[in-house]
Amino acid sequence: MMCTPTTIALENVNGVSRPMPFPGSYVIEDDPIVAMLVAEAEADEDVIGLILMGSRSVRLVDLESDYDAYFVVTDEAMAHYDKSSLPPRGHTVQPPINTEDLFTMALSGFYRENLPTWTLPTWADAYVLYDRDGAVTKVIDALRLMPEDESSVQVSEWYDTYLNSLYRSLKCWRRGNALGGRLEAVESIDALLHTLYALERRWRPYSSRLVVHLHELDGQGWAKDELRTLLLSLAATGDPAVQQHIAQRVTALLGDRGFDHILQEWHGQIEQALSWSFV
Repeated sequence: MMCTPTTIALENVNGVSRPMPFPGSYVIEDDPIVAMLVAEAEADEDVIGLILMGSRSVRLVDLESDYDAYFVVTDEAMAHYDKSSLPPRGHTVQPPINTEDLFTMALSGFYRENLPTWTLPTWADAYVLYDRDGAVTKVIDALRLMPEDESSVQVSEWYDTYLNSLYRSLKCWRRGNALGGRLEAVESIDALLHTLYALERRWRPYSSRLVVHLHELDGQGWAKDELRTLLLSLAATGDPAVQQHIAQRVTALLGDRGFDHILQEWHGQIEQALSWSFV
């Protein structure tokens, strides 16, 4: 029987009670279905690895969570499958589970040059369940962090995008345009997160997984739950004073990390916007 909490916490979403995820309460190694999938992979001579994906890989599991996994095979095996058909995956699991999200992929399919950029946060969260000779772990680990030169480019581009949304939002608020101010504030969140994570050579996590990744930014000087609280406020209200507070922290941080030139390209406009008074 799968390991789940005995008491199910519920959140109310538009009047509908739904099970909330339990970060940390799900133990991958104690899941018997995972054990059966691993045994299936080990018994197949074509399979050299098994990778757990989705909510289970980051232990954000609730009653609606399914199983997302990749059976990694040799390139030779995949070439053979391309000429015939893919073997069924998850067929050994009893009782049966939904196998729609169990995939087969050649090892070379996990090389960076073969993956769309938008999928990289997914692979950064991948959990290697089985690795016959170490090749799968090596390939996945190479996807977890940005190369340093790419990180620098990403920080520069996203920082400028963040400053642009910040400036537009503050101008809207100053002109009495609350709708524009709020919408621009919400748009700034994505650029802000891309900037902060790229500083650490990390891919911006999917929003649904931020709860398990915010700690990766602790080294930037955020107090416990501070960034989460600020993001919630920013998303809920777009408060210009909150935006100014965040921006002051961010510009100082980026200046310390060597990206002050991005701010200077705004020729004082950002500093001026941060000095505006909002009542």
